[in-house]
Amino acid sequence: MPKKDTKNNNLKFGEFVRKTRLELNIGLRDFSRQVGVSAAYISKMEMDEFSPPKEENIKKMAKILKVDEDKLLSMADKISSDIKEIINDKPDLYAAFLRKAKPKDVEKYLKDLNKNG
Repeated sequence: MPKKDTKNNNLKFGEFVRKTRLELNIGLRDFSRQVGVSAAYISKMEMDEFSPPKEENIKKMAKILKVDEDKLLSMADKISSDIKEIINDKPDLYAAFLRKAKPKDVEKYLKDLNKNG
């Protein structure tokens, strides 16, 4: 079952997609055409009758809806394949880091990385 997003009034994946699509005045048929799936699928997914689509289509949706693709993937209870590859390269190292890192520390580390190139 897709996760709810706490920053979007606890909306499920499909509810969030529908709400955002409507806020951007994107019609169902136009949206489905851009994503490359049927309007019936999008409609059922938005109503939580179908599971979220595959990663590739979620990334397309994120671009169309102007939202962060990693956040949208997370709402679908998925993770980007490039992140999986990075973790699979050294699973023990990245698992330990993720379990011990605090958000403030990660934010500081990322700022430092961005500063230093």
